[in-house]
Amino acid sequence: MKLLLENWRKYLREDVGFDPAHTTAIETTGLVINRKLGKGSFGTVYEVENKETGQRFAAKVVSNLGGSGYHEEEKNYNWIMKNRDKLPDEIKQHLVEVYEITKTEDKQFLIIIMEQLEEPPRNVIDQIFAHDKKSEYSLEKEARILKNPEAVYEIVLGILDTDKMLKNMRDYRGLSNTEKTKAANNIIGAFTSNKGVPKNATRHVYDMLSTFPDASPLWQRLFNATLNEIESILRGASETDGRLIRMLGKAKDEKERERTFRSLVWASAGSIEIDLDYAIKNQIIPVKYGAGPFDPQRGAPEKVADIFPETESILNTIQYFAKMGWRARDIHAGNIMMRADTNQLVITDVGLFVVER
Repeated sequence: MKLLLENWRKYLREDVGFDPAHTTAIETTGLVINRKLGKGSFGTVYEVENKETGQRFAAKVVSNLGGSGYHEEEKNYNWIMKNRDKLPDEIKQHLVEVYEITKTEDKQFLIIIMEQLEEPPRNVIDQIFAHDKKSEYSLEKEARILKNPEAVYEIVLGILDTDKMLKNMRDYRGLSNTEKTKAANNIIGAFTSNKGVPKNATRHVYDMLSTFPDASPLWQRLFNATLNEIESILRGASETDGRLIRMLGKAKDEKERERTFRSLVWASAGSIEIDLDYAIKNQIIPVKYGAGPFDPQRGAPEKVADIFPETESILNTIQYFAKMGWRARDIHAGNIMMRADTNQLVITDVGLFVVER
């Protein structure tokens, strides 16, 4: 009977696609695989069980493929295992608890035994994490941001700071703080009053929703308000800015001059679209592929973060390590889980997180 059960268990493991080498590696720890939980760049995570006690854990199996990932995973998880309890309570409760780290005899696999956690509810993922394969674009999240004037103002200032055309204005002087404040106020005024694209705009009136499928009317209004203001600034600067005058002066006639100017406006349009996309979708929790007007290591700027109090604990944890000289390189919806009994969010994948600069 025992042999029959073991053969049946082996069949189930192979049937669901368990790597036989991983199965063998896990069994060297005295545990057996129940199911596959997930797969990342450097390892595969399984639910494992001690058949004698019935205790279940998460086991991450990392293959030694000759790169640095194997050694970084070993170093970082070892650090967590040895130092987690020494950290302040408000920090350690948001880091996964690591129980054991072993290697197979041939050192082909690193096996990290951790507490087993659950995925956060879908609405939590969609609200606070990057817009990636595990999270959907949340109009509720967007509304929380864009209906808050202080948060919108903060986003607009970030966009004005990073727009390449504005940075290159007036022989690379860019916008002064006074000009920036005035421009931001103009954008907020146009956004809140829902002013459309001016009739004299150099670009054609177009349907933003067909161009950007995720764009809601609120997103579209802020995009247009920001682009209108930048276009107005560039229009004024084209009469006084040496670089713009030289660029536009090469045009053969007024029609070509206007076409050249329009291309400059659209250069800003692309930048605005990227920055807004980042600000609305990706900036709450720092993300792996951070880009845009805000520091991807810090996450959301102050006013935006205030709208999402549920992210405070994770942001504080990430910033705690940042102050120690480490940085978040791989934070996304797939490696932050939840303790079911306390609903605490927990960073589970520290292989590329606790990395010395």
